[in-house]
Amino acid sequence: MRIPAFSSPRYLTIVRAGGWYDLFVTWPFALPWAFAWLYGLLTSVSTTLGLPGTLHPLDGTHMLLANLLGSVVVVWSIARIAAPGMLLGRLDGLARLLFAAWQIHAVAHGASAIVLGFTAFELLFGVLQWWRVSGQGATCPPQINARAPAAA
Repeated sequence: MRIPAFSSPRYLTIVRAGGWYDLFVTWPFALPWAFAWLYGLLTSVSTTLGLPGTLHPLDGTHMLLANLLGSVVVVWSIARIAAPGMLLGRLDGLARLLFAAWQIHAVAHGASAIVLGFTAFELLFGVLQWWRVSGQGATCPPQINARAPAAA
C-alpha cells in the first residue's frame, strides 16, 4: 500500500498555514505586556476547567524566556508565510515534533495540562509537514542532503 502524497502547491499551502497559525498564537509571547495578559488568561482557563498541573507565577526569567521564544517564532512564522518551501516545511515539522515532545515531558512533570491544547497543533502540523510530497524524495528534500559548493 502506497501512502498518498500531497501536491507541491498543497504542501506549500500547509507550510504557509502553519506559519499563520504560529504567528497568531505566538505573537503575544514576544511582548512582555501581551504575554502577561495571555498567561493570566491561560491560568484562569486552566483553573476554571480544573485541569491538572500548575502554572507558576511569572517572574523575570519566565518572561525573558517566553519573550525570546516568541520573538524567534514570530520571525520564523513570517519566513514561512513569505517564502514557504520544502526545506522550511521539513525543518518546521522537525521543530514541531521536538516542541511536542518537550510539552508532553513538561506536562508529565507537573506543568498544566492546558499545554496539551498547543501540543495537538504541534503534532498535526509536524506530521503534515513531514508527509510525502509528489515529485520529491521519500521525506527529505534534496536541499538538506546537498553539499554546499566549495568556496573558490
